Amino acid sequence: MNVKYKIFNQQGLDIHQTIYIPADSPKAVVQINHGVAEHSERYVDFATFLCNKGFAVYLHDHPGHGKSISDRIPAGHLPWLGGWDLMLDVIHTINKSIRKKHPKIPVFLMGHSMGSLLSRYYNATFPMYFKGLVLSGTTEPDVATLKGLISFIRINRILRKQTYFHKLINSIFYKNYNRPLKNTSTDFDWLSSNPDEVDKYIRDPLCGFQLSLGLFKNLAQGSLQMLKTEKHLRFRKNFSTLIISGKDDPVGNFGKDPMQVEKKYIKQGYYRTKRILLEGRHELLKETPEIRLRAYQTIENFFEDKLMGNF
Repeated sequence: MNVKYKIFNQQGLDIHQTIYIPADSPKAVVQINHGVAEHSERYVDFATFLCNKGFAVYLHDHPGHGKSISDRIPAGHLPWLGGWDLMLDVIHTINKSIRKKHPKIPVFLMGHSMGSLLSRYYNATFPMYFKGLVLSGTTEPDVATLKGLISFIRINRILRKQTYFHKLINSIFYKNYNRPLKNTSTDFDWLSSNPDEVDKYIRDPLCGFQLSLGLFKNLAQGSLQMLKTEKHLRFRKNFSTLIISGKDDPVGNFGKDPMQVEKKYIKQGYYRTKRILLEGRHELLKETPEIRLRAYQTIENFFEDKLMGNF
C-alpha cells in the first residue's frame, strides 16, 4: 500500500488530500466525503481496510475542516456566498484528477452525514461519473426547518459577522441529537455507542468545534438545493446505491430518513437501491469493533457485488 499526501489550491484555499493506492493495480476507486465538524484522518482505518482489499481511496478535508483552513476560512466556517459550491468544486476537482489518473477504473462515491448530502447533490448533477453510491448516516432534512434556520441566520447576520459562532444555534445543533437517548454522559453520545470512540472525538481538536453563521447558512441552503435536485434524478436506471445507517442514529431519525431516501430513489425508477440498518448510532465506522467490522464488510460487499454485476 502506498499513501500519498497532496495539497491543491481551490479558490485561494489549500485543500489537503490523502490518497491510498494498493500494491497491485486497483480494482476500483472510492472517493469519500467526510461529515461536518470532523476530518479525513478519522477514515484512515477504513481507507486502509479498503486498500488492502484492492481499492484505491481518495480522502480530503472539506474547506473549513481539518487542515483545509486559512485566515479567510477558519475551522468551522464557510464563506457566506458560495460556501456550498466551494465544497462541491473541491469534490469535482478531485473527481477529475481521479478520472485522469485512473481512466479505465470504476469509481464509487461515498459520503457520511453532511458528506452524504454533498454526495447526493453531486451525484445527481454528474451521474455519469460513478459506478455506485454509498450514503452513510444520511438524513432527509425538513424543508420548513431549513427555511426557518436560514431566516434566523439572516436576521443575526445584520448585527454579526459571517464568522460569528452563535452559541444558541450550536447548542441546539449538537445537543438536540442527544435528547432522544437515555443515560448519556457527554454531548456527543449520539455519535457512537462505543464510549472510547466518543472520547476520541471529544479529545480531537479537529472535531466538534463551533460552527459559524456562514457554515450553517451554506449547509441549510445546500440541503435545500440537494432536495430540489433529487426531485428529478438523472441516474442511469441500473445505477446502484447503498444506504447504510445505524438503527439508533438520531440524525437519521432512527432509520426513518434512510427509508425516505430509499423510497424516493425507487419511486423514480432506481430499483437498485438498498437500505441496510445496523445496530449502532450515527458513526457506524466508529462503533464497537463488531459493528464497525460489519459496516466495513457491508460496504465492501456492495462494491464487490457491483463490480461483478450482481447488484
